[in-house]
Amino acid sequence: MNLDRDLLLPATLPLVKICGVRTPADLEACAAAGANAVGLVFAPGSPRELDPAEVVDLIVEMPDALEPIALFADPANDLVDAWPGAWIQLHGEETPERVTAIAAMTGHRIIKAIPFEVDACRAWDEHPDVEILLIDGPQGGGGMRFDHAALAEILPELTKPVMIAGGLDAEIVTDVVRHLQPFGVDVSSGVESTRGVKDHDRIRSFVAAARG
Repeated sequence: MNLDRDLLLPATLPLVKICGVRTPADLEACAAAGANAVGLVFAPGSPRELDPAEVVDLIVEMPDALEPIALFADPANDLVDAWPGAWIQLHGEETPERVTAIAAMTGHRIIKAIPFEVDACRAWDEHPDVEILLIDGPQGGGGMRFDHAALAEILPELTKPVMIAGGLDAEIVTDVVRHLQPFGVDVSSGVESTRGVKDHDRIRSFVAAARG
């Protein structure tokens, strides 16, 4: 696993992250399609949550081309501290103070995922320990879109790289990239055959559309 890769310097924009991968075959499909990163889900109750054996398999099989990102929601200290990768995505109700504490304790680089809301975007954009904002729909991981036009109005004032999530798929991601020009895009349910099961053909289509 490459711990030195810098997500902030991708060779090609937008950065493409496939979230909720669960098998070594998923990793191979993501790497072959040209994705930059994969999300490993540690959020209890998610259909994409990994058990310890699956995590070990994925870490061992991680292609060098992919950056693994651990997704947590309001994690306990021992859980987040045990993650060996460089990047974590906080997808819960973490307060700014909690994010500061996690950054100080672990040294991980932080992506903060938030449901789209103008004031929240502005507030998290000012947080010194957040390196990337991931702006999602009203229910994280639920495949729900948000008002992209409203985000477009405030994007010029945001200083941090912005990733877009929430209801993306190969049919709409090209237009999202063209109109918003985000740093990156993040997809989970939009590349699944059934909830929690990745479809490798859809992964290839999504990456091609995002880069198209």
